[in-house]
Amino acid sequence: MSKVDERFIFEGRNKKYYEQVLPRLKPRDDREGAFTGMPDDGKSPFVDAYNENPDESGIVIQAIGIVASWMYSDPVVTEGEYFACFNRNLRHIHEHFSFGVSGLNSDNAPEEMIKKVRPLAYEHIDKRGIELMGEEAYHNTDRLWWAGGYQGHTVPSYDKLMKLGVGGTIEQINYYDSITPAGNKKKKDFYKACRIVMEGFSTWFNKYADYCEELAKTAEGEWKVQLLINAENLRYVSWNAPKTLHQAGQLMWGYALWDWVDCVGRFDQYLYPFYTGTYEEKQMIAELIMKVWEHGSHNVVIGGVKPEDGSDATNDISYLVLQTIRTIHDVHPRVSCRIHENTPADFLELIVTLWSEGMSDPTIASDKNVIEGLVDYGVTLEDARNYTLLGCQEIEIPGKSNFGCEDGSFNLAKAFEITINHGYDVQKNIQMGLDLGGLTDFDTFDKLWDAYTKEIEYFTRIYLDLCNMGVDIRNANVAKLVKSCMTEACIERGLNMDDGGTIYNYGVIETGGHGTVGDSMYAMKKLVYDEKKISLETLDAALKANFEGYDEVRQMLREVPKYGNGDAEADAMSAKVLEHFWREIGKYTSRRGGVFTGACSLLEGGISMGRNVGAMPDGRFAGEPLGNTIGPRTGADKSGVTNMLTSVARMPLKLGVGGSGCNVLFPKELLQTREARLKVAGLVKTFMMMGGQLAQITTASKEDMIAAQENPEDWGNLIVRVGGYSQKFVELGRSTQNELIKRYGD
Repeated sequence: MSKVDERFIFEGRNKKYYEQVLPRLKPRDDREGAFTGMPDDGKSPFVDAYNENPDESGIVIQAIGIVASWMYSDPVVTEGEYFACFNRNLRHIHEHFSFGVSGLNSDNAPEEMIKKVRPLAYEHIDKRGIELMGEEAYHNTDRLWWAGGYQGHTVPSYDKLMKLGVGGTIEQINYYDSITPAGNKKKKDFYKACRIVMEGFSTWFNKYADYCEELAKTAEGEWKVQLLINAENLRYVSWNAPKTLHQAGQLMWGYALWDWVDCVGRFDQYLYPFYTGTYEEKQMIAELIMKVWEHGSHNVVIGGVKPEDGSDATNDISYLVLQTIRTIHDVHPRVSCRIHENTPADFLELIVTLWSEGMSDPTIASDKNVIEGLVDYGVTLEDARNYTLLGCQEIEIPGKSNFGCEDGSFNLAKAFEITINHGYDVQKNIQMGLDLGGLTDFDTFDKLWDAYTKEIEYFTRIYLDLCNMGVDIRNANVAKLVKSCMTEACIERGLNMDDGGTIYNYGVIETGGHGTVGDSMYAMKKLVYDEKKISLETLDAALKANFEGYDEVRQMLREVPKYGNGDAEADAMSAKVLEHFWREIGKYTSRRGGVFTGACSLLEGGISMGRNVGAMPDGRFAGEPLGNTIGPRTGADKSGVTNMLTSVARMPLKLGVGGSGCNVLFPKELLQTREARLKVAGLVKTFMMMGGQLAQITTASKEDMIAAQENPEDWGNLIVRVGGYSQKFVELGRSTQNELIKRYGD
């Protein structure tokens, strides 16, 4: 039987565990946010940490509070599971890898504690923005950009965790602490905080071991044996590096929980050295994936190449992960598969088979594009080969990087609209940018391009300054303390991740509207400047009227070839727009230490961005959605998926190595024969090798989605890909549903 035809059926302990998970499942957002329910015990571990240690620094108080928050929560052990450990209760005051300690206010915490533990807040960005732009313009920038954003996801070094174990990591912390001068309080406090976290993690494992042993006193038969084995493994990896898959999985899972079950990196690589292929080990891998499913990890990555020599890294765990999510058939766990020239044919066929069965996972990523792009930015070849996906579809070097995942997002279409209106946001009548003239003043294409690029360059300088204010906040609040313990170079340097502690420290800017700007410029070049079929005055009036009374003008604009249809000239204009912005941000350095890079993974951001943009010269009405990925504007591609992928592959995606995905529509009724699936496999592999970077699939048909809107109770299992994440269609808001339907064209 081929690997594609194989099915991994949940039976025995897997079946029992699966049946216990189902009633516990929370909605997707709750899972990803680790919303486990508020305890009613009245305890406040972070406030307690301050009250009991008022003279300690903010970072040490945070470390004590983190450990206490886990120790305050009672152990949860499920009968039949191979791996113990459950998420803690999420209290109102808690730490987060993006914000630091959250939930603090004058009603629930002493003011002196707030000043220590959370010394900076978003007002830090606001103050700088008002200083640079004035109050009115700055408070209108949410229509143009989002600055100093989420900045959260990273993947810790599970390789380091497997090799050193908890004890080896603590010994490493102690060594670098011992050679640090006593007068360097900042580094000394960092080491103290890391030691508290790792020692607390060890104690937490032993607490679970105690609990398993206590349960075993009254348990019988196989359950008693399982509890004692779990207790033994927990005690062992509470200090030692693992020797078996059972121990490695336990250590990985426990640390993943403390890392907010954020992203677990190249799951099939760091666990494979412990894997011998027994049936029981297969059940263990499946259980870990079910835990990731229940607790909302943002990404699991499989496949790709080996760092040391670039050979194929696909292994038995890679296939097992796909077969497990095939059985689960849900919007979680989110899985990404790395594809390269020598990816096994049956691995790619299995991926397409999952799509054909109605799933929108896995995402696929191009090793060729990503590795080459990372190397161009200065990442070593071996590290670039080891890249992982995280969050929705961002890219990182596991355990070695702190890319500015979602430093912010920038709306190029809004910037273009401001350019052609004397620097004004005409909907709000607010001066936002430079007054370089209005649309009727740009009597040549070169003048239009020159004005647009000057406006972009002006905005970029201010915008990236504000993004760096966001890094200041994370650094001051030590937002990634738990992650820093398991990220290479942080311990050696004595610096947290947002203070330049990691090896690679690029910023990342999510980018929207490149297709709209490119299509608008291309339409103007052809119809206004080259063929002179529309005057600047007529076009200006049509845009201001949102094309009311200008149907003929709009139709002419719409008939000009658009990005996303395989037209080389139209694609070149969008590529020019995108490359200019991404090269411009690359002139600036993130406060972390590396330059800014591009990305395009806007989720539902293309909808909100579009609401803030008026009518455009591509024939787009005011308020319509922009593209939510690197692909064309929603509904602009009308020439089939092959032409659309050809267009996307022409974009300068090596400059967008923050993660630039493409939504692809393959209605599942077109994937029901093996011949059709093999053709799709060949198509997406060609896209990956010819310049594409990331692809995410929706197999729901337009007719299915329309039917689901009309009768949602009958379509509860219809899965769609919004952008970087999948969701059940009926759980989405109406505007997002409509945008998804519009992707299929008018």
